[in-house]
Amino acid sequence: MHNTSATATSVKLVLPSDVKLVDLVHAATEKMAEFAGFDPDESLNVGLALREAVINAIVHGNHQDPGLKVHVTLVAKKRELTARVRDEGNGFDPDSEPDPTAEENLLNTSGRGLLLMRAFVDDVKFRRCRDRGMEITLTKKLNQTQTHETSNSGS
Repeated sequence: MHNTSATATSVKLVLPSDVKLVDLVHAATEKMAEFAGFDPDESLNVGLALREAVINAIVHGNHQDPGLKVHVTLVAKKRELTARVRDEGNGFDPDSEPDPTAEENLLNTSGRGLLLMRAFVDDVKFRRCRDRGMEITLTKKLNQTQTHETSNSGS
């Protein structure tokens, strides 16, 4: 099933700060990427990027406080998916995160979320919300050369 119309399809999720719900967001993201025209590999990658954004919101933004929510908005247009993730906590400072590729951080078991987000989507933007929290916007566009018909290139 593909969204071939010029109109956007959007889904909004409001979740408690529970990492068990990350799989639900991942599945919804993959389906929305499919609506936008992405092949299964690209849909998986976008799902992984959003998974990391939601985990950041739950763990670093909301500090796993069950009273705080994570707001996820997915918008699929033809050849493009935009996802926004907002926490209700104190947010986090993406510039203060240690570089996961630095030698002293290579063996750390966490800290690669931002790197993965940036690797799997075209654009990652951070915005501190006026009231509370941080909003991350991820955008992935389908390249002109990518189509479902050319996805059998052996990759």
